[in-house]
Amino acid sequence: MPIRRNCEAADCSFFIIDKNYQLVSFKIEAQNNLDSFLLKTPSIGDFAVEIITQKYRKNFQGLLIRCFSGYSFSIAQRFAIENTREQLLQVVFTPLVKAGVADQVLCTLVNDNDHSGSVKMLGEYSHLTSHELRAPITNILSLSTLSNYPQLESFEVAKINQLLGDINLQAVKLDGIIKMLNAMMHKQEHETVFTEMNEKADTNHIVLVDDDIITNRLHQMLIRKHYNEKKIALFNEPEIALGYIKEHQPDLILLDLHMPEIDGWKFLQMMEEHEVFIDVIIVSSSIDPRERLRAKSFMCVKDFYVKPLTSEKVKQLLED
Repeated sequence: MPIRRNCEAADCSFFIIDKNYQLVSFKIEAQNNLDSFLLKTPSIGDFAVEIITQKYRKNFQGLLIRCFSGYSFSIAQRFAIENTREQLLQVVFTPLVKAGVADQVLCTLVNDNDHSGSVKMLGEYSHLTSHELRAPITNILSLSTLSNYPQLESFEVAKINQLLGDINLQAVKLDGIIKMLNAMMHKQEHETVFTEMNEKADTNHIVLVDDDIITNRLHQMLIRKHYNEKKIALFNEPEIALGYIKEHQPDLILLDLHMPEIDGWKFLQMMEEHEVFIDVIIVSSSIDPRERLRAKSFMCVKDFYVKPLTSEKVKQLLED
């Protein structure tokens, strides 16, 4: 199990607990000073709750039960250890899911005095996913159910606009949380500078390649709102798009990255193999800096835009 190997390589203690609350694997690091937390030295097959000191047993058991329901937790517990300064121990509960069900629980214990950075990040990540992330998602699900808004049956424009505004507000919150999670996992990097686009009299013929038909149509509507004269071809199948591009030689390609079968990376490789030298703008939901850096390795890629496209981005793209 990769998680187990990672834990074994890390400088921390851990327990893997099955549905019967028995230990199936564990590792104890001496420097973690767990004497105040553990009642005895554990053995495979022990009931996890019974090895925990009575003082912390009830709380541990409650969190373990909830973790088997699919929740993640990170708690900090301070211990007064004899002949040492006060110790802060981080206890992290993570469900290990198999076939959509929490099959085991990974309980990681780390002395936060020595590992504050990584453990705090894990705790913050767990809190954001379990609490902050779920709130706007549930709100969006509720708002998108029109049956909750009987007053909209008359299709009043003002009411519909209000509903769309509410949905947008929750989506903005959700997007902000996702960006926070991504920033926690990646160090801040300098903005990747792409090469300038090929010199052309105008960008009149644009090809959109995205497996999401709705996204293609939304981007088409946005471009035509400001540039109605543009010729725009939509493709949700990359292979067909490449055939069209080879034959018609458009001025610009807007390309999604994460598509089934032929993803954006493979599509760029196919363009190079067929010696198709047309400017490409990546338009992706990804905010992973590694993907932005990878995109820069393709000479035809001139920029990387994060979805959704906006009027400002479209003007910058087609006017600058």
